[in-house]
Amino acid sequence: MAAISTFLVGAAILLLLLFYVGTVVHDRKRLYGTVLIFLATGFAIWTVDSMGIKKGIDLQGGSEFVVQLQPGKADDGTVKPVNPSAVQQAISILEKRLNPEGTKDMTLQPQGDDRILIQMPGVEEKEFADVRQKIQQVAHLEFRIVHQQSAAKLAEIQANGGVKEPGWEELKYKVEKDAQGNELPSRGGELVRNRADMEGKYVKEAFPTFDAEGWKVVLNLDSTGSKLFDEVAAVNRGRQMAIIVDKEIISAPVLQTDHFGGTAVISGSFKEQEARTLASLLENPLENPMIILSESAVSAAYGESSVNQGMWVGVGGLAFTTLFMVFVYRMAGLIAIVGLVINLSILFGGMALFGFTLTMPGIAGIVLTIGMAVDANVLIYERLREEREAGKTLSGALESAYDKAFSAIADSNITTLISAIILFAIAGGLVKGFAITLMIGLLSSMVGALIVTRVIFMWVIDKNILTNLKTTKLIPDAVFDILSKAKGFIIASLIITAISFGTLGVKGKNSLGIDFRGGALTHVELKEGQAITDGELETTLKDLKLPSGEGIGTYYLQRKGNATGGEVVAIRSEFDAGPVIEAAVKAKFGDKISGTEGSRVGAVIGDEAAKVSLIALGIALIAIFIYLMVRFEFAFAVGAIVALFHDVLMVPGLCVLFGQELSLIHVGAMLTVAGYSINDTIVVFDRIRENIQKGVSGSTRDLMNEAICKTLSRTLLTGPTALAPMVALLFLGNPAMLEFAVPITIGVLLGTYSSIFIASPLVLWYAKKTGTSLKRQVLDAQLEAQKAQAAIAAAKAAQA
Repeated sequence: MAAISTFLVGAAILLLLLFYVGTVVHDRKRLYGTVLIFLATGFAIWTVDSMGIKKGIDLQGGSEFVVQLQPGKADDGTVKPVNPSAVQQAISILEKRLNPEGTKDMTLQPQGDDRILIQMPGVEEKEFADVRQKIQQVAHLEFRIVHQQSAAKLAEIQANGGVKEPGWEELKYKVEKDAQGNELPSRGGELVRNRADMEGKYVKEAFPTFDAEGWKVVLNLDSTGSKLFDEVAAVNRGRQMAIIVDKEIISAPVLQTDHFGGTAVISGSFKEQEARTLASLLENPLENPMIILSESAVSAAYGESSVNQGMWVGVGGLAFTTLFMVFVYRMAGLIAIVGLVINLSILFGGMALFGFTLTMPGIAGIVLTIGMAVDANVLIYERLREEREAGKTLSGALESAYDKAFSAIADSNITTLISAIILFAIAGGLVKGFAITLMIGLLSSMVGALIVTRVIFMWVIDKNILTNLKTTKLIPDAVFDILSKAKGFIIASLIITAISFGTLGVKGKNSLGIDFRGGALTHVELKEGQAITDGELETTLKDLKLPSGEGIGTYYLQRKGNATGGEVVAIRSEFDAGPVIEAAVKAKFGDKISGTEGSRVGAVIGDEAAKVSLIALGIALIAIFIYLMVRFEFAFAVGAIVALFHDVLMVPGLCVLFGQELSLIHVGAMLTVAGYSINDTIVVFDRIRENIQKGVSGSTRDLMNEAICKTLSRTLLTGPTALAPMVALLFLGNPAMLEFAVPITIGVLLGTYSSIFIASPLVLWYAKKTGTSLKRQVLDAQLEAQKAQAAIAAAKAAQA
């Protein structure tokens, strides 16, 4: 029923949109638009309320792993390659291991030829280590006979370096832990045969059981296994048989009889969970070993804190934007904010309807949407002010403003959308969440600016609620010879670019975060009023050991406040050290910590991420250049793309200069910067072309100066509206949001600067060097467009 209702409402919205676009009758357009707005907004709110928005692991807590299957070994010792069948078998086994009751909301899906993505939202913090172990454990079960003089032989070997007897090897007992998780004294090892007397593949069923002696694991063997086990027992009655899982001895009971009837019992001072876990592993052994390439584990408390911070950031950004718009545009500013609120409603409704997941970077994308959505309104309002100053009535000026602003709004949003689509297609994990919210936000912001605010204006003007447009003019109406200063600005840009690249060169690999070079990152969020000094952390971490016995290696600390009054400590370390550091910090300072987030990225994933990021940036820049080639003349496209390179390539070096490490989040931010930067440039270029097409007198240089100055007010107004939410992220966001906020803040400033002082001078320079007549090219293109429109009109008339 819900699906039918959704289809009918969707069809009604589409039909109303067609009616709205297709009619030129004022009253009908106003009516269709009003019904469309109420229906779309109401449907969006209902969708969010009934379906809800799925929260990512980083917002609700849980774990995510990317694992890679390794080649295994067949019974005859040959290599067993990884193939699609092996991947599907591994997925089935992991499903049984990790979700035996089938009650958990878990996702397992193949990635590429040999990888599996595992997402387990809602997993409790205490389960993280257990999940990690279940994923990695192969559970290769073997039965081996123990040497009759095992203890004496091992003592002899240890005392005088004696040589082990051929055909035997030493294996250690599995380390046991007490109720508090502390390791008990080692039970040493046994001298066992160097090959299995019987493989565990004959196990038909494994389950835990409890009796007077405690928890045990019962194995039921198949007919072949039952026969083989009895044959081994008959020959070795009275001797110990070691039960071995993944090269660790679980127990070594004495074979008391030579007939077991197809049943074997494993005992070993198990706790209930240990017995259940071992039974699950033995019943579902992996034929191909797995290694963890990357992982992320977030506590529920940390996720809840992220949601709260996201709300504060959104409220802060919206409040500043509202104050700014009302100060500059009075009532028209309020109308823009109403459009923005409806825009956000549609955005959330779209995410709920299509089942998209909201992540921390996604929240950053929504916050960015607040700033970018107002950009279209500012463009329209500045046009509206110009049309009013030209003597048009308010109603006529409104129609003209929307018509003239549409081209620039469409071009700028399409170029940003190109970046978002490429980011969505190529990126993975949390960055994809940012791409999703950015794409939906761009589409909903166009609806908000071009339909919602226009319909509201129709009502307030028709009902004489708004009779005049009052604005605060921040930039005087004057033509400045900006292009005459171009040389100085270009030299300044080259110097800053050199500093940016120099920073990357000096820091080298140290400028890369764990996404690109591998490693671990642990975020520890402190409760309000609590503090942990660097000295206390150093004391806790300096003597930590990895499971292998080695030290944890190098690490360093970073600190940042958050919106809830607490502090977040980031500990960057080597890959294997991440879980060890997180466990040690929680054990030592658990009463001061509200939540944690741990991420690990292997070197393989890091190398691939770096390559994919470069490909994504390259494809985005090429796609934008092609679009500009189609929409503008070649000289404009060249100027725009060089300015775009200027902005995008300076961002990473400046971020590193300000103390950040480059991550996949920075790649998403750089692609967003590319869209925003070209947005500003397009607005300027669109006005230059308009001046030429209108036949404004003067040289090309004069026309370009006039166009820059005419759009200067809009350019300088949209900067603060886009920056306001980013500033909120800088001061209120958590570390993941901060990684977005810094590069986007830098990018917005660079984009505003380059659209005025870099792009247009480059177009003029290119035209002079090549002898290109911009006027002639623009007018020729206009003539071709008119001929094409006339041909289409003639064809339609002929058909009629």
